[in-house]
Amino acid sequence: MVSQEALTAACAEKATRYAKKFKLRRTASGLVRNMLSSMATRAALGFKLHTGWAAAVAVTGGPGKFEVLLRRRIELLPTDGSVPRFVYHQAAEVSLHKAEELVQRAEAAAQQTAHAAVQDVLEHLRELGVAVKAAGIPCGSKPLPKQLADVLRSHPMIHTAEGSLFQTAVVSACEACGLTVRSLREREVWPKAADVLGLREPALRRQVDALRESVGAPWGADQKAATAFALLAMASGR
Repeated sequence: MVSQEALTAACAEKATRYAKKFKLRRTASGLVRNMLSSMATRAALGFKLHTGWAAAVAVTGGPGKFEVLLRRRIELLPTDGSVPRFVYHQAAEVSLHKAEELVQRAEAAAQQTAHAAVQDVLEHLRELGVAVKAAGIPCGSKPLPKQLADVLRSHPMIHTAEGSLFQTAVVSACEACGLTVRSLREREVWPKAADVLGLREPALRRQVDALRESVGAPWGADQKAATAFALLAMASGR
C-alpha cells in the first residue's frame, strides 16, 4: 500500500496545478481531501461483542483477495472500574431506584467509551489511507421488556439486556461516525455474507480461516466472526 505521506504529497502537487490552471475558488487543500477520499482503500468494520468489550476487525478486498487491515480489542466501558461490567447483574441486587440510576450511568458510559474507541479505529485507518463506510454488528434475537423491573426478575433477560446495552452503544458509535450499519443475528452472518459475496458458506469460511497465514495469532472465533460481519457490511454497501 502506498504510504499516506506519498499519497498526500502527490495529491497536493496535482491539486495545486489544477487550482492554478483553472483558477478554482476551491482551495488546494480542499482538492487534496477530495482526492484522498476518492483514492482511499475501501473497507468495512466488523464486531464480535462481549460483555464490556468487543473484538473489532477492518477488512477490504473481494473473494479470494480478502485483506485484514486492523484487528483490535476495544473496551466498551471505562477501564477504571467506575461502572460494573455486569451492570444488570449488579442492578438486580439493589433497589429499583438505585438500579435505574446504575443502568442509566452504564448506558451513558458505554456510549461515550464506544464512540471514542470507534473514532480512534477510524482515525488510525484514515492515516493508512483507508476509507471506512460501513460496519457489521451482531444483534440479539430476544426483545427486552420495557420495564427494568421485568428485566431484573428474569436471569435470561438480564443476560439479554447486557448484550443489548453494548450492541446499542456500538451501533450508536458507528452511526455517529457516519458509518452505515448492518446488523443481524450472529448465527445468520455466515450464510448471509456468503450469499451477498457470491460464495458458498464453506468456501467463505475457508478463505477467512486462511487469513491467519497473513495476520498471525490471535485469529480465533472472535476475529473470524467480526470478519464475517465486516464482509457482509462491505458487500451490502456495494
